[in-house]
Amino acid sequence: MNLSPTVLQCAACAAIAIGAACFYLGAPNQLWRARPLPGRASLVAGAALLLLGAILWSQAVQLATAIFATLAMLMLLLIVFPCLGALRAIVRNAP
Repeated sequence: MNLSPTVLQCAACAAIAIGAACFYLGAPNQLWRARPLPGRASLVAGAALLLLGAILWSQAVQLATAIFATLAMLMLLLIVFPCLGALRAIVRNAP
């Protein structure tokens, strides 16, 4: 079955975003939930999803580009997720 590069790239982005969310939600200082997810399970799930994302990217582009895209997206999301959590806390405590 041949999937178009656009479908592969969208699936890769979704896998990377969910993997980054697993990393963030497993952190003890995360701000999205009352209690963090179990640490080891969220790390394993996040790493597996990041690997899946890189593999999906590599089906659409060259391997070096896939690794770069995966790490760039991971960096962006690991900056954005805490900011969204802080924004949620500010909005929740606003008068």
